[in-house]
Amino acid sequence: MVVVPWSQDLSLSYDVCRASLGEEYSAVDRTDIWCGMVGCGLGTTTTRFGSPRGFWGKTWTQRALARWDRDPDQLQLIEFASGAVTYDRSDKAAASDGDDSAGLYIALNGRIRLLQSDHAAELGPGHMGVVRYCQGARVSYDDGFHGYLLSIPSYALPPARDPHGRLGLRPQNAVLRTVRLLADNLAAERLELEGAEFIAISRALVDLVAGALDERRAPQLDVYARIAADACRRIDLYSDDPRLSVQTLADSLGCSRRQLEIAMKTVSGTTPGEQLRETRLRRAYERLADPDNTQAIVDVATSSGYNSLSGFRASFAARFGIQPGELKLQARSTDQAQPRPKPHRRSPGSH
Repeated sequence: MVVVPWSQDLSLSYDVCRASLGEEYSAVDRTDIWCGMVGCGLGTTTTRFGSPRGFWGKTWTQRALARWDRDPDQLQLIEFASGAVTYDRSDKAAASDGDDSAGLYIALNGRIRLLQSDHAAELGPGHMGVVRYCQGARVSYDDGFHGYLLSIPSYALPPARDPHGRLGLRPQNAVLRTVRLLADNLAAERLELEGAEFIAISRALVDLVAGALDERRAPQLDVYARIAADACRRIDLYSDDPRLSVQTLADSLGCSRRQLEIAMKTVSGTTPGEQLRETRLRRAYERLADPDNTQAIVDVATSSGYNSLSGFRASFAARFGIQPGELKLQARSTDQAQPRPKPHRRSPGSH
Protein backbone atom coordinates (compact mmCIF):
# COMPACT_ATOMS: atom_id res chain seq x y z
CA MET A 1 0.00 0.00 0.00
CA VAL A 2 1.14 3.51 -0.75
CA VAL A 3 0.01 6.15 1.77
CA VAL A 4 1.21 9.67 1.10
CA PRO A 5 0.35 12.62 3.38
CA TRP A 6 0.62 15.54 0.97
CA SER A 7 -0.02 18.49 3.24
CA GLN A 8 -0.85 19.38 6.80
CA ASP A 9 -1.71 22.72 8.39
CA LEU A 10 -1.62 22.15 12.13
CA SER A 11 -3.25 25.47 12.98
CA LEU A 12 -6.35 24.51 11.01
CA SER A 13 -5.97 20.71 11.29
CA TYR A 14 -6.26 20.27 7.51
CA ASP A 15 -4.57 17.36 5.81
CA VAL A 16 -4.65 15.54 2.49
CA CYS A 17 -3.73 11.88 2.14
CA ARG A 18 -3.56 9.48 -0.81
CA ALA A 19 -3.74 5.70 -0.32
CA SER A 20 -3.30 3.12 -3.07
CA LEU A 21 -3.54 -0.66 -2.81
CA GLY A 22 -1.62 -2.44 -5.54
CA GLU A 23 -0.03 -5.77 -6.37
CA GLU A 24 2.90 -5.13 -4.03
CA TYR A 25 0.68 -6.67 -1.33
CA SER A 26 -0.91 -10.10 -1.25
CA ALA A 27 -4.65 -10.42 -1.81
CA VAL A 28 -5.20 -11.13 1.89
CA ASP A 29 -3.21 -8.07 2.92
CA ARG A 30 -5.04 -5.86 0.42
CA THR A 31 -8.47 -6.81 1.74
CA ASP A 32 -7.34 -6.60 5.38
CA ILE A 33 -5.87 -3.14 4.84
CA TRP A 34 -8.98 -1.95 3.01
CA CYS A 35 -11.19 -3.17 5.87
CA GLY A 36 -9.06 -1.14 8.27
CA MET A 37 -9.29 1.94 6.08
CA VAL A 38 -13.05 1.59 5.69
CA GLY A 39 -13.42 1.07 9.43
CA CYS A 40 -11.93 4.51 10.01
CA GLY A 41 -14.55 6.05 7.72
CA LEU A 42 -17.72 4.00 8.18
CA GLY A 43 -17.44 2.62 11.69
CA THR A 44 -18.05 -1.02 12.59
CA THR A 45 -18.89 -2.90 9.38
CA THR A 46 -18.81 -6.37 7.86
CA THR A 47 -17.04 -6.13 4.51
CA ARG A 48 -17.46 -8.59 1.63
CA PHE A 49 -15.36 -8.41 -1.53
CA GLY A 50 -16.66 -9.38 -4.96
CA SER A 51 -13.25 -10.76 -5.99
CA PRO A 52 -10.88 -10.93 -3.01
CA ARG A 53 -7.92 -12.20 -5.04
CA GLY A 54 -8.08 -9.38 -7.56
CA PHE A 55 -9.19 -6.58 -5.25
CA TRP A 56 -7.68 -3.11 -5.68
CA GLY A 57 -8.47 0.30 -4.24
CA LYS A 58 -7.48 3.97 -4.24
CA THR A 59 -8.54 6.85 -2.01
CA TRP A 60 -7.87 10.55 -1.65
CA THR A 61 -8.89 11.94 1.75
CA GLN A 62 -9.20 15.63 2.63
CA ARG A 63 -9.98 16.34 6.26
CA ALA A 64 -10.20 19.35 8.55
CA LEU A 65 -11.23 20.19 12.10
CA ALA A 66 -10.90 16.56 13.25
CA ARG A 67 -10.03 16.29 16.93
CA TRP A 68 -9.82 12.49 16.79
CA ASP A 69 -10.41 9.62 14.36
CA ARG A 70 -14.03 9.48 13.21
CA ASP A 71 -14.81 12.82 14.86
CA PRO A 72 -18.49 13.29 13.84
CA ASP A 73 -18.02 17.05 13.57
CA GLN A 74 -15.08 16.88 11.15
CA LEU A 75 -15.17 18.20 7.59
CA GLN A 76 -14.08 15.40 5.27
CA LEU A 77 -14.25 14.57 1.57
CA ILE A 78 -13.07 11.17 0.31
CA GLU A 79 -12.67 10.38 -3.38
CA PHE A 80 -12.43 6.63 -3.87
CA ALA A 81 -12.38 3.90 -6.52
CA SER A 82 -12.05 0.17 -6.00
CA GLY A 83 -13.07 -3.35 -6.83
CA ALA A 84 -16.54 -4.62 -5.93
CA VAL A 85 -17.41 -4.37 -2.22
CA THR A 86 -20.45 -4.71 0.04
CA TYR A 87 -20.45 -3.05 3.47
CA ASP A 88 -22.99 -4.18 6.08
CA ARG A 89 -23.53 -2.28 9.31
CA SER A 90 -26.00 -3.62 11.86
CA ASP A 91 -28.28 -1.51 14.04
CA LYS A 92 -26.39 -2.87 17.06
CA ALA A 93 -23.03 -1.74 15.65
CA ALA A 94 -24.47 1.67 14.78
CA ALA A 95 -25.80 2.12 18.32
CA SER A 96 -22.47 1.01 19.78
CA ASP A 97 -20.49 3.47 17.65
CA GLY A 98 -22.64 6.38 18.90
CA ASP A 99 -22.22 8.36 15.68
CA ASP A 100 -25.12 10.64 14.69
CA SER A 101 -23.45 12.04 11.58
CA ALA A 102 -24.11 10.96 7.99
CA GLY A 103 -22.37 10.40 4.67
CA LEU A 104 -23.34 11.82 1.28
CA TYR A 105 -22.39 9.50 -1.59
CA ILE A 106 -21.93 11.05 -5.03
CA ALA A 107 -21.52 8.58 -7.90
CA LEU A 108 -19.01 9.61 -10.57
CA ASN A 109 -18.65 6.34 -12.53
CA GLY A 110 -20.52 3.08 -12.03
CA ARG A 111 -23.49 2.46 -9.76
CA ILE A 112 -23.78 2.29 -5.98
CA ARG A 113 -26.64 0.79 -3.98
CA LEU A 114 -27.78 2.09 -0.58
CA LEU A 115 -30.13 0.28 1.79
CA GLN A 116 -31.32 1.64 5.15
CA SER A 117 -34.51 1.12 7.18
CA ASP A 118 -36.03 -1.00 4.39
CA HIS A 119 -35.59 1.84 1.89
CA ALA A 120 -33.26 1.39 -1.07
CA ALA A 121 -31.69 3.65 -3.68
CA GLU A 122 -29.47 2.85 -6.65
CA LEU A 123 -27.35 5.79 -7.75
CA GLY A 124 -25.90 6.24 -11.21
CA PRO A 125 -23.31 8.83 -12.31
CA GLY A 126 -24.16 12.29 -10.99
CA HIS A 127 -26.74 11.07 -8.48
CA MET A 128 -26.42 11.39 -4.70
CA GLY A 129 -27.63 9.58 -1.62
CA VAL A 130 -27.42 10.06 2.15
CA VAL A 131 -26.79 7.32 4.73
CA ARG A 132 -27.16 8.12 8.44
CA TYR A 133 -24.61 6.42 10.67
CA CYS A 134 -26.97 6.20 13.66
CA GLN A 135 -28.80 3.30 11.95
CA GLY A 136 -27.77 0.06 10.32
CA ALA A 137 -27.18 0.22 6.57
CA ARG A 138 -25.84 -1.64 3.55
CA VAL A 139 -23.70 -0.01 0.86
CA SER A 140 -22.54 -1.96 -2.20
CA TYR A 141 -21.01 -1.26 -5.61
CA ASP A 142 -19.44 -3.15 -8.50
CA ASP A 143 -15.85 -3.32 -9.73
CA GLY A 144 -14.52 0.02 -10.93
CA PHE A 145 -16.96 2.23 -9.03
CA HIS A 146 -15.65 5.77 -8.56
CA GLY A 147 -17.26 8.33 -6.30
CA TYR A 148 -17.14 10.83 -3.45
CA LEU A 149 -18.11 10.39 0.19
CA LEU A 150 -18.77 13.68 1.99
CA SER A 151 -19.11 13.66 5.78
CA ILE A 152 -22.18 15.50 7.07
CA PRO A 153 -21.75 16.49 10.76
CA SER A 154 -24.63 15.63 13.05
CA TYR A 155 -25.31 19.27 13.86
CA ALA A 156 -26.05 19.96 10.18
CA LEU A 157 -28.64 17.20 9.84
CA PRO A 158 -32.33 18.01 10.24
CA PRO A 159 -34.02 16.08 13.04
CA ALA A 160 -35.44 12.99 11.36
CA ARG A 161 -39.10 12.97 12.30
CA ASP A 162 -39.43 10.27 9.66
CA PRO A 163 -36.23 8.19 9.97
CA HIS A 164 -37.37 6.04 7.07
CA GLY A 165 -37.24 8.79 4.44
CA ARG A 166 -35.86 8.45 0.92
CA LEU A 167 -32.11 7.88 0.58
CA GLY A 168 -31.58 9.23 -2.91
CA LEU A 169 -31.13 12.88 -3.87
CA ARG A 170 -31.48 13.44 -7.60
CA PRO A 171 -29.55 16.57 -8.64
CA GLN A 172 -32.43 18.15 -10.54
CA ASN A 173 -32.11 21.59 -9.01
CA ALA A 174 -29.43 24.25 -8.88
CA VAL A 175 -28.58 23.59 -5.22
CA LEU A 176 -27.60 19.96 -5.72
CA ARG A 177 -25.81 20.73 -8.98
CA THR A 178 -23.79 23.26 -7.00
CA VAL A 179 -22.97 20.57 -4.42
CA ARG A 180 -21.45 18.43 -7.18
CA LEU A 181 -19.48 21.37 -8.61
CA LEU A 182 -18.07 22.31 -5.19
CA ALA A 183 -17.07 18.71 -4.49
CA ASP A 184 -15.36 18.54 -7.90
CA ASN A 185 -13.49 21.77 -7.17
CA LEU A 186 -12.33 20.58 -3.74
CA ALA A 187 -11.02 17.36 -5.27
CA ALA A 188 -9.34 19.04 -8.23
CA GLU A 189 -7.59 21.65 -6.08
CA ARG A 190 -6.81 19.42 -3.09
CA LEU A 191 -3.05 19.94 -3.21
CA GLU A 192 -3.25 23.71 -3.73
CA LEU A 193 -5.97 24.55 -1.21
CA GLU A 194 -5.14 26.37 2.00
CA GLY A 195 -6.73 24.97 5.13
CA ALA A 196 -8.96 28.02 5.53
CA GLU A 197 -10.17 27.63 1.93
CA PHE A 198 -11.03 23.96 2.37
CA ILE A 199 -12.91 24.72 5.58
CA ALA A 200 -14.88 27.59 4.03
CA ILE A 201 -15.88 25.60 0.93
CA SER A 202 -16.68 22.46 2.93
CA ARG A 203 -18.92 24.42 5.29
CA ALA A 204 -20.77 25.87 2.31
CA LEU A 205 -21.12 22.34 0.90
CA VAL A 206 -22.51 20.97 4.15
CA ASP A 207 -24.92 23.90 4.44
CA LEU A 208 -26.22 23.27 0.91
CA VAL A 209 -26.72 19.55 1.53
CA ALA A 210 -28.45 20.20 4.86
CA GLY A 211 -30.69 22.75 3.15
CA ALA A 212 -31.63 20.18 0.50
CA LEU A 213 -32.51 17.67 3.22
CA ASP A 214 -34.62 20.33 4.92
CA GLU A 215 -36.51 20.92 1.67
CA ARG A 216 -37.55 17.26 1.59
CA ARG A 217 -39.24 17.57 4.96
CA ALA A 218 -40.62 21.11 4.40
CA PRO A 219 -44.30 20.08 4.73
CA GLN A 220 -43.57 18.75 8.24
CA LEU A 221 -42.19 22.02 9.54
CA ASP A 222 -43.79 25.31 10.41
CA VAL A 223 -42.04 28.61 9.69
CA TYR A 224 -40.53 29.00 13.17
CA ALA A 225 -39.15 25.45 13.18
CA ARG A 226 -37.46 25.94 9.82
CA ILE A 227 -35.91 29.27 10.82
CA ALA A 228 -34.65 27.79 14.10
CA ALA A 229 -33.22 24.68 12.40
CA ASP A 230 -31.42 26.75 9.76
CA ALA A 231 -30.11 29.16 12.40
CA CYS A 232 -28.71 26.39 14.62
CA ARG A 233 -27.02 24.76 11.65
CA ARG A 234 -25.36 27.98 10.55
CA ILE A 235 -24.24 28.80 14.08
CA ASP A 236 -22.52 25.42 14.27
CA LEU A 237 -20.97 25.87 10.84
CA TYR A 238 -19.80 29.48 11.14
CA SER A 239 -19.42 30.27 14.85
CA ASP A 240 -15.63 30.52 14.45
CA ASP A 241 -16.09 33.55 12.20
CA PRO A 242 -16.07 36.70 14.37
CA ARG A 243 -18.23 38.44 11.76
CA LEU A 244 -21.15 36.17 12.62
CA SER A 245 -23.62 37.98 14.84
CA VAL A 246 -27.33 37.68 15.49
CA GLN A 247 -27.96 40.38 12.89
CA THR A 248 -25.75 38.86 10.17
CA LEU A 249 -27.31 35.46 10.94
CA ALA A 250 -30.80 36.88 10.47
CA ASP A 251 -29.71 38.58 7.24
CA SER A 252 -28.32 35.30 5.87
CA LEU A 253 -31.63 33.57 6.63
CA GLY A 254 -33.68 36.29 4.97
CA CYS A 255 -35.63 37.21 8.10
CA SER A 256 -35.60 40.03 10.61
CA ARG A 257 -33.67 39.82 13.86
CA ARG A 258 -36.97 39.89 15.74
CA GLN A 259 -38.34 36.95 13.69
CA LEU A 260 -35.18 34.96 14.36
CA GLU A 261 -35.32 35.59 18.11
CA ILE A 262 -39.00 34.65 18.35
CA ALA A 263 -38.45 31.49 16.27
CA MET A 264 -35.58 30.20 18.38
CA LYS A 265 -37.25 31.12 21.67
CA THR A 266 -40.43 29.34 20.59
CA VAL A 267 -38.72 26.19 19.31
CA SER A 268 -35.75 25.72 21.64
CA GLY A 269 -36.31 28.06 24.57
CA THR A 270 -33.05 29.85 23.90
CA THR A 271 -32.05 32.95 21.96
CA PRO A 272 -29.71 33.06 18.95
CA GLY A 273 -27.26 35.12 21.00
CA GLU A 274 -27.18 32.50 23.75
CA GLN A 275 -26.76 29.70 21.21
CA LEU A 276 -23.91 31.49 19.44
CA ARG A 277 -22.14 32.30 22.72
CA GLU A 278 -22.48 28.72 24.03
CA THR A 279 -21.18 27.23 20.76
CA ARG A 280 -18.14 29.51 20.73
CA LEU A 281 -17.31 28.84 24.37
CA ARG A 282 -17.74 25.07 24.00
CA ARG A 283 -15.40 24.97 21.01
CA ALA A 284 -12.85 27.12 22.80
CA TYR A 285 -13.03 24.71 25.75
CA GLU A 286 -12.41 21.72 23.46
CA ARG A 287 -9.39 23.43 21.91
CA LEU A 288 -7.90 24.35 25.27
CA ALA A 289 -8.59 20.88 26.69
CA ASP A 290 -6.63 19.24 23.86
CA PRO A 291 -3.03 18.64 25.05
CA ASP A 292 -1.81 18.56 21.44
CA ASN A 293 -3.17 22.02 20.67
CA THR A 294 -0.24 24.46 20.78
CA GLN A 295 -2.29 27.62 20.16
CA ALA A 296 -1.82 30.54 22.53
CA ILE A 297 -4.87 31.71 24.49
CA VAL A 298 -5.32 34.72 22.23
CA ASP A 299 -5.25 32.46 19.16
CA VAL A 300 -7.85 30.13 20.67
CA ALA A 301 -10.06 33.14 21.38
CA THR A 302 -9.67 34.43 17.83
CA SER A 303 -10.22 31.03 16.20
CA SER A 304 -13.37 30.61 18.30
CA GLY A 305 -14.93 33.82 17.03
CA TYR A 306 -13.86 36.35 19.71
CA ASN A 307 -12.43 39.77 18.93
CA SER A 308 -11.74 40.68 22.57
CA LEU A 309 -9.36 38.61 24.70
CA SER A 310 -10.61 40.15 27.95
CA GLY A 311 -14.22 39.50 26.95
CA PHE A 312 -13.35 35.91 26.08
CA ARG A 313 -11.63 35.30 29.41
CA ALA A 314 -14.53 36.74 31.39
CA SER A 315 -17.16 34.75 29.48
CA PHE A 316 -15.10 31.55 29.68
CA ALA A 317 -14.57 31.80 33.44
CA ALA A 318 -18.24 32.60 34.03
CA ARG A 319 -19.35 29.59 31.96
CA PHE A 320 -16.87 26.93 33.11
CA GLY A 321 -15.59 28.18 36.47
CA ILE A 322 -11.97 28.10 35.32
CA GLN A 323 -9.68 30.49 33.48
CA PRO A 324 -8.64 29.51 29.92
CA GLY A 325 -4.98 29.42 30.90
CA GLU A 326 -5.67 27.09 33.84
CA LEU A 327 -7.52 24.61 31.62
CA LYS A 328 -4.73 24.67 29.05
CA LEU A 329 -2.14 24.08 31.78
CA GLN A 330 -4.10 21.13 33.20
CA ALA A 331 -4.37 19.50 29.76
CA ARG A 332 -0.66 19.88 29.01
CA SER A 333 0.52 18.80 32.46
CA THR A 334 -1.48 15.55 32.35
CA ASP A 335 -0.97 15.06 28.58
CA GLN A 336 -4.58 13.94 28.41
CA ALA A 337 -7.66 15.61 27.00
CA GLN A 338 -9.76 17.12 29.78
CA PRO A 339 -13.39 16.02 30.25
CA ARG A 340 -15.92 17.64 27.96
CA PRO A 341 -17.90 20.50 29.50
CA LYS A 342 -21.34 19.76 30.87
CA PRO A 343 -24.30 21.12 28.86
CA HIS A 344 -25.22 24.64 29.83
CA ARG A 345 -28.39 24.85 31.90
CA ARG A 346 -30.19 28.14 32.20
CA SER A 347 -31.66 28.99 35.57
CA PRO A 348 -35.45 28.75 36.00
CA GLY A 349 -37.23 31.80 34.69
CA SER A 350 -34.44 32.69 32.27
CA HIS A 351 -36.63 31.82 29.27
